Amino acid sequence: MRFTLVPSDAQDTAAARQLDTGFPKLEFGEPLEGEFRRTHRQKVLPWMRAGFAALALLALVLWMLDHWQLPATFMPLSHVLRLVVMVPLAALGIGLTYVLARHEALVRASTLVFAGFAIAAIILDGFLARAAAPLAFSGVSAALLIGCTTMGLRFWPALDVCGALALIAIGTVMFAGWGAPQVIPYALTQVTAVGIGCAAAYALEHAVRAAYLEAVVIAHLGERDGLTGLFNRRVFDRYLERVWQQSIVDKSLVVLMLVDADNFRSYNDRFGLTAGDACIREVAAAMSACARRPLDFCARYSGIQFAIVLANPDRLYAEDIPQHVRAAVAALGIPHPDSPNARHVTVSVGVALTVPRVSDSREAFVELAQAALREAHEKGGDRVVACESESSLVQTGMFRAEVALALARAR
Repeated sequence: MRFTLVPSDAQDTAAARQLDTGFPKLEFGEPLEGEFRRTHRQKVLPWMRAGFAALALLALVLWMLDHWQLPATFMPLSHVLRLVVMVPLAALGIGLTYVLARHEALVRASTLVFAGFAIAAIILDGFLARAAAPLAFSGVSAALLIGCTTMGLRFWPALDVCGALALIAIGTVMFAGWGAPQVIPYALTQVTAVGIGCAAAYALEHAVRAAYLEAVVIAHLGERDGLTGLFNRRVFDRYLERVWQQSIVDKSLVVLMLVDADNFRSYNDRFGLTAGDACIREVAAAMSACARRPLDFCARYSGIQFAIVLANPDRLYAEDIPQHVRAAVAALGIPHPDSPNARHVTVSVGVALTVPRVSDSREAFVELAQAALREAHEKGGDRVVACESESSLVQTGMFRAEVALALARAR
């Protein structure tokens, strides 16, 4: 999963904007295009296998038709091209979809195999044209249709490859000696096959891309808090668990900040829920703007509480961010006449820091941040309280007693 910092609702994502503006050229902006291609490459594997299976079946059908429509002198060539070249190439294509299933070279390799298959059919047409044999069904047009549709090629590669193959086929029979009465219908057949196939490829890719963007938007909505656009509690739990496990391996620092607006109930009582929601959005935006590193993670933790997770920060950064958050919210200047701290909205920040070990508890670490936040509120709010725990403070079953004892000693 790729995490972002800036709060955003579904209409402000790259996928949603791409849906709104459309994509007639069948291309997204980066990094969306790269992500789509990786996803598409995996989803078209069944299509590619079906396409190569269809090519193998086509080669066998053509070989049987050759017995009926070609002079006997051409049957050895038909046998070589259909059974010795085309069928093995189709089988090779199927094999590549398993061997290179997750490799970027799969599409290029499969395209080369398909091109080899079509060229084998074109070679037979060239020999027929050179010998002035009767016009036979070569299968080039059928192969081009399969290449455009069933192979799972995207529109532009399909147009380039199949268009080039059609031109090669037309040029081959012209060079071999066919005149206009034979070349014109042959060329019309190939151009029609490419046109129909590419139109189908365009429609299919457009539908696939639209479905992909809709899925991204839906996934985004499922991970975001509807009011603030920050990640929700479910994503927070998943992300913190991942950072926690990685920090155990790396023996690196983890920082969790819980941010809570001071005396917010009185703000709601005075200004109403609508103004309260607007205030929460502004606080969330100001808070998330303070977390500047790519892996800094912001979420709405619960109610009016927010969370920031810092993975392996340096000490100076970990100390500065909570103060920046407090100052950024104060700088908003949102009026709060009932606040005992100031005449504007302020926040308290509880910070927990630790270098976790295997025996430590992530849940106890969160409780440590909650205890720091409670202490900040008890001291009047509009302040930062940090607790850097020893390992014993974040071991399940020992946390509450240790924290209570530490707080008692501090008083």
